[in-house]
Amino acid sequence: MISSRQLEYFQAVARELHFTRAAEALRIAQPALSQQIRKLERQLGLELFDRNNHKVALTPAGEALLAHTERVLSDLVAVEQEMLGWAGGVRGRIRLGMARGLTARLARVFAAFSATYPAVEIELQEQNTNEMLAGLHAGRLDVVTLAAPPPPGDRTLMSHPLGAEPLVLITGVMTPLARRQRMKVGELDGVDLIKYPPGSAVGEIIAGALAAAGAEPRVRFETRDYTTARALVNVGLAAAIMPDSVARTIGPPVQVVELTPEPVWTPSLAWSGARRPAPALATLIDFMVGHPDLTLDGDIYDD
Repeated sequence: MISSRQLEYFQAVARELHFTRAAEALRIAQPALSQQIRKLERQLGLELFDRNNHKVALTPAGEALLAHTERVLSDLVAVEQEMLGWAGGVRGRIRLGMARGLTARLARVFAAFSATYPAVEIELQEQNTNEMLAGLHAGRLDVVTLAAPPPPGDRTLMSHPLGAEPLVLITGVMTPLARRQRMKVGELDGVDLIKYPPGSAVGEIIAGALAAAGAEPRVRFETRDYTTARALVNVGLAAAIMPDSVARTIGPPVQVVELTPEPVWTPSLAWSGARRPAPALATLIDFMVGHPDLTLDGDIYDD
């Protein structure tokens, strides 16, 4: 029978694709790690890694085992966390994927939660929607804050809405667009605009609004970071579209221009529907559902 330690060794090599680095991460000798992987391969009767020209790559069987490994190890962590929760008060660690643009809004939620449940550790990882969904399904994340609700009918996920917020245009204060307070989305045709990369739910909302208005901006830059976008906008290199609360935060001066029809993003909290939440995660979900005032800024409205 495969042991959890064998899976941990295999996972480390699969992630690093380098035996020496994996051994360093595991704090064991490299020959011992290689021996354990060879033992696992003999036990299974197949090769998990291709080792050619000093390069390491997963075989198809290795890819399949990695998917199972991540789920199994994640479930073991969940079991341990649940037992710790039952053992004495709410405690444990929550791996939370955060959509860009939500960190500032939800910081006070996590501050209030941590003050109430100091034995629960929240580990934040800022990622795009595709990365978070992959992490959630693979068991690398326990809960995520998506920039859009999960697809309708997706029974693999449970979710709770976190309100809705308009997307606005920001432009340099010395640009011609800075004289506008409101403009039609269609007027962005031919405007130099910053784009967000594939996998960004906000980027998809923006693309949909532009397509509906028949507007084709000139893409000057691509970034996954709102701070970078604001810096480029500040010096007049291009305009950008982002959540209103992000646009109005402190930073390099920009002019905020409202758009019509108004693009809206509807972030949500999502977690696996296939696994029972550990006590710490269940407590966080209940806390956020029960304190909607903490998840919303004053200028953000409910669905």
